[in-house]
Amino acid sequence: MRVLVTGGGSDIGRSIVRRRLSLGDEVFVTASSEESLAETLARYKAEGLEPRGLVLDLSAPAVSEPALAPVLAGGLQGLVLNAWTRRPPLHRFHELPQEALEADVQANLMGNLWLLRRVLPSMVEARYGRIVFISSVSTVNGTGRYGAYVLCKSALEGLVRNLAVDYGALNILSNTVRLGIYKTTRTKKYWSRPNYVERMGGVIPQGTLGEPEHVGEVLDPLLSAHQYINGAVLDVTGGLPMFRMEGVLRP
Repeated sequence: MRVLVTGGGSDIGRSIVRRRLSLGDEVFVTASSEESLAETLARYKAEGLEPRGLVLDLSAPAVSEPALAPVLAGGLQGLVLNAWTRRPPLHRFHELPQEALEADVQANLMGNLWLLRRVLPSMVEARYGRIVFISSVSTVNGTGRYGAYVLCKSALEGLVRNLAVDYGALNILSNTVRLGIYKTTRTKKYWSRPNYVERMGGVIPQGTLGEPEHVGEVLDPLLSAHQYINGAVLDVTGGLPMFRMEGVLRP
């Protein structure tokens, strides 16, 4: 299978890429700049892995058309939408500057829509495709001061369900994977504090924060050629948004 994984330099992205390569897939990864791509590919090479790469800046995706075109021309069976731009999240919605909100929507929503609209025609022509959107449990339970993030994730979840309806009969299957609280580089400022880990572990039904390595194998059935899963949402959250009362009621 030829699979494109956006955001291939992130901890979650690397987990997915490692798994796909171990299964013998031809994997393409994206990064937001030439510098970031070189750094990402170097990290994989240090692990003895060799995915192929291309630059895809969600803020200006059309610039990547020349790099994406040959990937599509060669046939692309799988697309994993994992990339997400980093923006300061800690604003209540009315306090978020309008230009920041528009930039967030332009990159994280419109950028992903652009990519989907480019990939889908080749999948329609082949009458085969597997699309997986990496979302967040925040779309269900909300997260304080992450309004723009939840807005874009929720919109894409809705679209993925509609893609499942519009393209399922063409053997193009679209599903969502919702992640919970993970120990990644982006969240280190939280989980590096023992008190945070203890409190969240007390609430999460599985009793611990997620590790990026938990994600890779989750996509196996969703990317498989032989499956009957379409329009599904798979929570990989340790049990969230359910919670343990012990963690809530403890002194």
